[in-house]
Amino acid sequence: MTNELRRYYSELRDKNRRIHEKRVAECEQKSARLRSLLSEPGLVFQQVALGKLTAAAAKSRIGAIAAERRNLLISLGYAGNYLDPIYTCPICKDTGEVGEPSRLCTCALKKQQEQLLAGSRINDRETFANFSDAIYPDDDQKKQGLGMKRFCERYVAALPKPEKPNLLIVGQSGLGKSFFSNAIGYAAIEKGIRTVKTTAYQCIQDILSGIDAREDAIAPFLSAGLLVLDDLGTEAMVPNVTVETFFRILNERAAAQLPTVLVSNLDRDGLFERYGERVASRMIDGALTSIVLLRGSNLRTRMR
Repeated sequence: MTNELRRYYSELRDKNRRIHEKRVAECEQKSARLRSLLSEPGLVFQQVALGKLTAAAAKSRIGAIAAERRNLLISLGYAGNYLDPIYTCPICKDTGEVGEPSRLCTCALKKQQEQLLAGSRINDRETFANFSDAIYPDDDQKKQGLGMKRFCERYVAALPKPEKPNLLIVGQSGLGKSFFSNAIGYAAIEKGIRTVKTTAYQCIQDILSGIDAREDAIAPFLSAGLLVLDDLGTEAMVPNVTVETFFRILNERAAAQLPTVLVSNLDRDGLFERYGERVASRMIDGALTSIVLLRGSNLRTRMR
């Protein structure tokens, strides 16, 4: 469990404890007998510890106390379980973990996904679940799209350590490159992988803003469990910034064996012309990168 999740559940337990304490104080003010009933279980356990009460007798007494408390609450206009402990998730009792050995509760998995999605720039619309082959204009392009979906799902299944960590998706505009890259990112988040998606344009803008603020803005791109870098070729070519930034991202992520998805309208020659051999050769390195070329009609014009 991440520190962020631990903090979330600690705050959740504190919040529910305060609500419970407020309820107890409210009810104690309304009934002296209820106030006595709330303290009686502790006295019963003391008697058991001192050997003055058997376990069976204690169980019977605790049951009688609970029944009287429930009936008294109802008579006061409350629900019978109004003073029971409060849990947002009754399965894990707001710990985020269940089982032995412990594993994340379903509520923790959902919260983890929400937290990962919030800072990722990944959207929840372009996903494998929302994929439809009805958009394709002919059988050949439909076959290509279905094959691409299967390929991307296999890539995700192998995360965080696919045989080839990098995936380069190239092709003209409107062929679904951004859809598939986002779907990969969303599926990675569902696996609990910290994912960052950005366009090449936004990446360079972030780096430039970091330079102005004297901050190391490149760090998130270097450390993300999965980086999705979309629209390569649309960014500003800033001297001593653009090429150097992409070189450092590719080089350091490769050294750390961190997977990276690259998306571009540029073909091989275009990548070399724009970024030079030092960067482009890393983008198409066959030992590290699977390259997929999409062909066909522009799907965006078909949707209009």
